[in-house]
Amino acid sequence: MLFARLRLNLEFADLIHEALKPDDMEWCYTYLKDGHLFIEIKTEKIGAMINALEDYFINLKALQSVINVLKDFNL
Repeated sequence: MLFARLRLNLEFADLIHEALKPDDMEWCYTYLKDGHLFIEIKTEKIGAMINALEDYFINLKALQSVINVLKDFNL
C-alpha cells in the first residue's frame, strides 16, 4: 500500500478545501486541520498515486490563480 499525506499552509485553505471536496473518494480526499489543508492518498498502484498528486497540484494551481484574480478585484 502506498500512502501520501500533504500538509499545505495556504491562504484561503478553507475555500480551497471546499472547492476540492466534491472530488473526494474513499482512497483520496482532503480535509482541514488547524488551518492547514491536508490531502491524503492511499493506493496500491504507483501510477494512481502519481496521477492523483498531479491532479491535486493542477487544481491547486488553478484555484490559486482564481483567488489571486478575486483578490485583485477586492472580492
